[in-house]
Amino acid sequence: MSSQQNISMSADKSIFSEINKRGDRIMNIALWIYFAVGFLWSFFYDTYLFAFGAGGLSLVAYYATKILLPKNNLYQYVLSVIFGVFSAQYIYQMHGMFEMHFMFLVGSALLITYQNWKLQLPLLVYIVLHHGSFAYLQYTGMKEIYFTQLEYMDLQTFIIHATVVTIIMFINGMWAFNLAKKTSVEAVTLKALESQVTNVSNNIGFAEEISKGNLSIDYSLTSENDELGKALLKMRENLVVSAERERQEKYITQGSATIGEILRKHADNTENLSNELIREVVKYTNSNQGSLFLLEKDQNGEEYLNLTACYAYDRKKYINKRIEIGESLVGQCFVEKDVIMMTNVPQDYVKITSGLGLANPACIILVPLISNEEVTGVLELASFEKYDAGHLEFLKKASEAVASAIITAKTTERVKLLLEESQQRAEEMRAQEEEMRQNMEELSATQEDMERSNFEMESRMLALDQSGIASIEFNLDGSIIKANSTFLNLMGYTFSEIRHKHHRIFVKKEHADSTEYQQFWNDLANGKARSGEFERLTKEGRSVFILGNYAVIKSKDGNPLRVIKFATDITAYKKMLA
Repeated sequence: MSSQQNISMSADKSIFSEINKRGDRIMNIALWIYFAVGFLWSFFYDTYLFAFGAGGLSLVAYYATKILLPKNNLYQYVLSVIFGVFSAQYIYQMHGMFEMHFMFLVGSALLITYQNWKLQLPLLVYIVLHHGSFAYLQYTGMKEIYFTQLEYMDLQTFIIHATVVTIIMFINGMWAFNLAKKTSVEAVTLKALESQVTNVSNNIGFAEEISKGNLSIDYSLTSENDELGKALLKMRENLVVSAERERQEKYITQGSATIGEILRKHADNTENLSNELIREVVKYTNSNQGSLFLLEKDQNGEEYLNLTACYAYDRKKYINKRIEIGESLVGQCFVEKDVIMMTNVPQDYVKITSGLGLANPACIILVPLISNEEVTGVLELASFEKYDAGHLEFLKKASEAVASAIITAKTTERVKLLLEESQQRAEEMRAQEEEMRQNMEELSATQEDMERSNFEMESRMLALDQSGIASIEFNLDGSIIKANSTFLNLMGYTFSEIRHKHHRIFVKKEHADSTEYQQFWNDLANGKARSGEFERLTKEGRSVFILGNYAVIKSKDGNPLRVIKFATDITAYKKMLA
C-alpha cells in the first residue's frame, strides 16, 4: 500500500471520527426534540401512552445500540429507522394529518449530518413499508389505522407522493455523498500539509546540523515523497565522501612529500635509501613491521629478490634472506605486478613463506615497486589493523617514486662500476682488435665460398628443371611445398591449386585410404627413401604412370626435414607394353 493511500485512510478515519462526534451531539438534541414534539401532539388526541411508549422505546433502542457497540456505527442505521418511527408516530397521533408526513423528510435531512448516503436507505425502506401497509389497511376499512385524512388516495396520487419523497431523499443522499467526498479530499490535503510541515521542520534541523559540520547525525525520511529530505541525505553522503576524499588526498600528499625528501637525500646510495625508506613508510602507515625486497642477480645471472632493508624484527636472522621469483607471497607479488592484501592471516603464520617470518599480523600488504612497467622490488608491510583505501593509494603512488629512485641509484652505482671496468677492458679491446681483423678476413673468404656454393646449387636445380624431369617437394606429413613446371604440366595443375594440399590428390581414393599408403608416408617421415613405378591421377582424373624416386632431405644432425620426388613420365611406355 502506498504512502498516499496510508495518508488518505488515516485522514478519513480521523476526520470522520470528528464528524460522527459532531453528528452524535446534534442527534442527541434532535431525538429529545422529537420525543418532546410527540408529547406535545398527545394533547390533541389524548395519545399520551403512545407518545411515551413508541418514543421511549425509540430512545432506548438508539442508546442501547450505541452503548453495546461503541466502536460500530450500527447505531446510525438504527437512528435512521427511529426517525421513520417517530414520523409514523406523529401521523398516528394526529390522526393522519397530511403535514406530519413531512417529518420523514426532516429526519432524512438530519441524517446528512453524518455525511453517509447509505443512512438514507433504512429510512426509505421504512417509509415504503409504512406508506404501503398503512395506506392499504386504512382504505380497506380499518378505522384505527391512520395514514391520511384524505377520504381516498388513488394509485396515481400515491405514486406521485412516493416519487417526490424518493427524489428528496435521493437529493439528501447525494448531498451526504458529496459532503463526504469533499471532506475526504480536505482531510487528505490537511494531512499532507501537516506531513509537509513536519518534513520541512525536520529537514531544516537536519540542514542546520550539516551546516555545523555534523555529518554523522542520524536522519530518516518520514515520507517516501520527501524529495527535499532525499536531496539533503544525498548531499550529506556527498559531503561525507568529499571529506573522506580530502582526508585521503591530504594523507597521500604529505606522505609523498616525506618520501620524496628521503629519495632526494639518498638518491646515490641504495642501502641508505632502503633503510630510511622502510623506516619512514612503516611509521607513516602505522604498520608494525616492514621489509623491502629488491631485484638482484647472482653469479649465474639468475634473478632473485633480496631482503635489502627491514624494520621492527630480527634483522640478523633475515638480513641475507633470498626469495626466488614466484616463491612465497613476495615472489608472487613480483610476478603478478599487483598489490596483494591479506586480512585473514593464519595464526601459524610461519607456514606461509613470507618475508616477515614468524610474525602473526592481522593484515599483510605487498606492493610491487614498478616504474615504466619494470618491477624493481617488493615492499611488504604488516599491521594488527586493516589498511584502508588511503593507505593503499599512498603506497601505490609512493611505490612508483621509490621504484624510479631505486633504478636511478642502481644505475648510478652500475655506471661507476662500468667506468672502472671499461678502463680495465680498454687495453684488452685494443689487443683483441688485431685478432678480430684477422677473423674478419677469414670470415670474408668463407662468405665468398658460400656464395659460390649457393650459385652452383641454384644452377644445378635450374638444369634439373630444364632437363624435363618432374620434381615436387613435400613436408614430412605429405603437404606440398614446391613443384616445377614439368610436374605441373604432367598433372594438369597450376601451383596455386596444389599448394599446401596433400599428396593424396594424385592417387585413387581406395589407395589413399589403404594401410600401404599410410606406411609409405611413415617410411618417408622416418627417413627411408622410396622408388619405383607409380600410378598417379591428373587433375582431370586421367591415370599416368611415372618412374619416380622419393628422396629424404635431412638436417645436419641427420633428422628428416622434407621429401623431394623426381619423376619421369612412362605412360606411353606402359601403354605400349599393354
